[in-house]
Amino acid sequence: MDSEPAYLASRGEFATLKNAIGSWYHQDAYLDFSADNEIWRAMWAGSDEAGQRRLVDQLCELLSRGDDEVLTVWNGESHAFRFDDASEAREFLDSMLASFKDRPCG
Repeated sequence: MDSEPAYLASRGEFATLKNAIGSWYHQDAYLDFSADNEIWRAMWAGSDEAGQRRLVDQLCELLSRGDDEVLTVWNGESHAFRFDDASEAREFLDSMLASFKDRPCG
């Protein structure tokens, strides 16, 4: 996995993913975009190649973890909405991953 840029060091594990979620899923996200796939396209386009690789790698790693961790990462970073159910968060993040690239995890 590519190393994180220095400016993200304080975000800890999944720093690029956390930064992307917090930056794109702000309180006005659904005023700026009409659908999640529009947000995901903008998120992908706004990342350089190394950032795109980190997003994919970190999503793959997070999705390999337990439900509680998936839910905690999403709910801890998103300002636009929260999930009550971990399976919904997992499905949402899996759809995000699929939209980024037809690249299998691993």
